[in-house]
Amino acid sequence: MASPPQRIRGAIDRTIAEEQAKVKAQTGAAVTDTVRRSGSTSDSARRQRTKKPSQDTAVKDTAAETTPNPAEFEAAFEAAFALDDSEDGDSVKAPAKDGNGGADTVKSTTPADKKKEDMTEKAPADAEAVAANGEQKAGQAIPDTKQANGDDVPSSEEATEQADAQKAAAAPELPLEVRRKLARLGKLEKSYEVLMRSYRVAHSRAIAVEPFERTLRENTPLTSIKDPQALVEYLQQLNLKSDMVMDELKRVSAEKDKYKKSSEEVDKELSGLKEEIAALKAEKEKASITDNKPVDPQPPVTTEETAPKGENAKEHAGDDFFSYENEVPKLQAEVATKAEEIEKLKSEKTKLEEELSLAKEQSAGLVENLKKVSREVSELRDNAAVKASLETQLEARSAEISSLNTKVKGISAQLVAVEKERDSAVADHKTAVSHNEAADSRSKELQTELDNAKNAKETLDKRVSVMTDLIESLKKSKAESEAKVKELEKKLESLPPDSASAAAVTSKTTPEAPAAGGKKKNKKKKKGGAGAAAAAATPTESTFGDADQPPPSPVEGTASQELQAEIDRLKVEVSDKDKEIDRLEKKRKTEEELREEIENLRENLVEVGQEHVEAKDKMKALLAEKEELRGRISALEKEIDGFKSAAADSSTKVKGEYESLKREFDDLKTKSSTLQSDLAAAQQLAQTRYKDLSDLREVLQKAQPELKSLRQESATLKTTREELTAKNTEIRNLEKREKDLKAELTRAQRLAGDRETEIKSLRDKLTTETNARLRLEDEKRTAGRDLRRAEAEKIELSAKEEKTARELQRVQDELNTLRPRVKELEDEAARLKKESDVLREDAELKTTQYVSAQNLLGSMRDQTAELSVQLKEAKSQCESLEEEAAQQSPRARARGPDAHHRYR
Repeated sequence: MASPPQRIRGAIDRTIAEEQAKVKAQTGAAVTDTVRRSGSTSDSARRQRTKKPSQDTAVKDTAAETTPNPAEFEAAFEAAFALDDSEDGDSVKAPAKDGNGGADTVKSTTPADKKKEDMTEKAPADAEAVAANGEQKAGQAIPDTKQANGDDVPSSEEATEQADAQKAAAAPELPLEVRRKLARLGKLEKSYEVLMRSYRVAHSRAIAVEPFERTLRENTPLTSIKDPQALVEYLQQLNLKSDMVMDELKRVSAEKDKYKKSSEEVDKELSGLKEEIAALKAEKEKASITDNKPVDPQPPVTTEETAPKGENAKEHAGDDFFSYENEVPKLQAEVATKAEEIEKLKSEKTKLEEELSLAKEQSAGLVENLKKVSREVSELRDNAAVKASLETQLEARSAEISSLNTKVKGISAQLVAVEKERDSAVADHKTAVSHNEAADSRSKELQTELDNAKNAKETLDKRVSVMTDLIESLKKSKAESEAKVKELEKKLESLPPDSASAAAVTSKTTPEAPAAGGKKKNKKKKKGGAGAAAAAATPTESTFGDADQPPPSPVEGTASQELQAEIDRLKVEVSDKDKEIDRLEKKRKTEEELREEIENLRENLVEVGQEHVEAKDKMKALLAEKEELRGRISALEKEIDGFKSAAADSSTKVKGEYESLKREFDDLKTKSSTLQSDLAAAQQLAQTRYKDLSDLREVLQKAQPELKSLRQESATLKTTREELTAKNTEIRNLEKREKDLKAELTRAQRLAGDRETEIKSLRDKLTTETNARLRLEDEKRTAGRDLRRAEAEKIELSAKEEKTARELQRVQDELNTLRPRVKELEDEAARLKKESDVLREDAELKTTQYVSAQNLLGSMRDQTAELSVQLKEAKSQCESLEEEAAQQSPRARARGPDAHHRYR
């Protein structure tokens, strides 16, 4: 049977579903009514108030401008949440036509109106209320049109007062949900000022950012404020620069101060020396004046005679305070020392001047020597002997080039082999690097796994602490339950034998309940309830059956049954808790083992990290070797530059040869031009002779008719005939000469063509040879460079190959040693994950069991309360039945045994 709260919930759910169905039907009817009335309400909607011009301009400005203005935002917000006197909490609607030009449909003008429309659609409203609201809007549209046309526009305060009054008037008509939404809108209006203030602050910040970014772009390499790290780096560079400048300025100023102090000290020393010299000079002059006084001529005095005089002078001078005679020798000695110092300085000055003059002379001599050397070099360049030597050198260089070509071929073959070896070594190196990277990645993965294991350890520690607390709590509850069992057993023993037999009966019926498990507890409750009802029903039968005998107390029977059931339940709980304690202790042991394994993993990871550090040190050594090889490469490149300069000298020699060949070609050209001029003169002679012959033939043709008439004159013309024959012979000779000249001309043309072809071939050969020579020189340079580089790389690669082979062997050994360990770690990680999942599931099961146990406890408490209530009811029923039986017993005795038998 369902409990009363469940029945109440079912009834509430049914009523809610019915109300929702009614609301949906009403909203569908309201929507169809509004669609039908759209044609009729379009005119009244057109007459409603239009937007303010300020609002329209604000919307246009917001659409036109890229950055929003707070004033426009404020206007839009006020337009959105304005509630005029014509609205009464409903939306202001404007007619809008369909795209197909159909009937006008009603659209809300503001977002707040849309929200209100949604609210009114969701709220349960009657169709009559909607029609009344539509009529009210149509009636209130006229003052709105007046306001739109500009007639008697009220102030904002009056409008707000009217709106408040109409809200108060329309409040009873609005449904509850609409009122709630309106209250929410009022809260939004209260928070509008805060929103507007924050929006203005954000707008001012956005406006201030643009000039700041412009100045950043103009004065710094930065473009925006989105990258603060770049600004920090730029400022750090500026600070570093300023620090460097300040350090340099301090150093320079310190040096300046030092130099100033030294110069001041020197100036002071000089001024003191000058003053001392001046004082000495004055004293010297005074001494000289005293010495120049007239003295009596005396013979030279010996030392024996001067001694007493000196003693007398001293005795005489003892009375005076100061005597110039004693100071003069001191001053003279100081003057002598200063004079010596001055002479030393003068001698040093003269020495320095001499050295300077010598240096100047040497520089002049060097300049002259340079000029002489340049002249000699120019003269040597002009000498023919140098040319001959250069030609011999050129021949030697050509031989060297040929030998170098052969060497280049051999070197190219060697280069190919070396490149193959290099490629193989590079591939081996790459594989070694990949292995190292794989080892690094594996170490990182191990580190992450160790971190995960640490986290798992921490979680396990927490769970262990939780489990220990649970174990302790379960032990406490077990002890409490055992104490309860003992108390209940004592109570059972203290009960009378009739109640003990009833408890035995109930114990026979109830042993199946604890064996059923957690799923059959509700059934157990129902059975308990049924048993209690049966137990309550038995005494009534016994009272009706035997009215004379006193009825057995049902309270004691039910109490014994409940105590026996509670004892059984507590025993089952105690056994379950023992099992849970055993299982939790096993888990705690497994978690301690996991801790030990995690510590082992940590030690292994420390060893892997040390190996990683050693590999890094080896990489550093390899990098140092690489730097040394780079130095060797730079030295080899310098040698290549020297070879390039030698090749440039050889190219200059080849250019000289090319110029000599060019001169020969020019001579041949001049010869061919002279031959062509001779040929042209011969052709002109032949043409003149041919003209003469043609003229003579014409004369002969004219003379033939006259010959007949002049046969008589033939004798006279024999001479002319002979001359003609001679001329004919000469003509023939000229023709032969012409033929010979033509043959010579063709031969000369052929020779010229051959020469030109030879010249072309020579040019082509020269260009090919120069190209081949340049190519060979480039190939020689590249081959030499490649050979040296290849040799260096070969040596380097051989060393690297040995190192990489050793490292490969070591890495392979490490990998071979690490692979089983990694597999073990992976298996352990998988096992730990599985165990953590199992522990998590166990914890979830524990939590669910704990929740179910609490629910069971609550249900048991409810059942005990119900049973106590039923007990009280049963007691009251028993008392009433006993009273009835007591009332009916004298009547039955009065009727007699027949009536008593009939009654039974």
